[in-house]
Amino acid sequence: MTALFAAEPEEAEALRRAFGAGESLPAPFPLARAPGVLLAETGVGKAAASSAVAYVLARYPVRRAFFLGVAGALDPSLRALDLLLAEDAVQWDVDLTPFGRAPGETAFGARFFPSDPGLLLRVEEAARALGYPVRRGRVATGDRFLAEREEALRLRERFGASAVEMEGAAALFVAWRFGVPMALVRVVTDGAGEGAAKDFARFLRLASERLSRVALRAVY
Repeated sequence: MTALFAAEPEEAEALRRAFGAGESLPAPFPLARAPGVLLAETGVGKAAASSAVAYVLARYPVRRAFFLGVAGALDPSLRALDLLLAEDAVQWDVDLTPFGRAPGETAFGARFFPSDPGLLLRVEEAARALGYPVRRGRVATGDRFLAEREEALRLRERFGASAVEMEGAAALFVAWRFGVPMALVRVVTDGAGEGAAKDFARFLRLASERLSRVALRAVY
């Protein structure tokens, strides 16, 4: 079984339509089923994402998973609606440096949580077949929407990240603990700086539709 996770209602609804997921399952968040697929709307932020991923992985025989959603670009060469395949992700707001840890390094000793290479390749092939611009890079995850360009630039410099969002590294962390392969896939909506909130709202629907088409092709 494949599990698909998305944080925003628009992202999850686009996935439900694309996969024809009409059956709702009991869960403390919206959870639907299509043939061979579970679709979970996690809610925004690291706590919401990690709890939803853990709930699904603990209760269902999931063999592979994808976390899908939007992100703000840190790499200035990324444009709105470009797909970014996260080779790994870091929690930029984790700071245990007083204990000798590197910025973003967790108490588990891990700093960068990787996506599954085979799943990323499936998504990349699907995106290219659909004619969508696709890149690989690192994602920075934190529990704050970035709307200041200077801070975004500091994140890029510190972590070498291409984009920033609010769930991915936490989701990959949970999948890593459960031993379930997961790929983190993002579509760019904004530049993580001044005007980011307006760009996010402007491109969210289009980005969600693009994600759903790529996911459908990658899964089936």
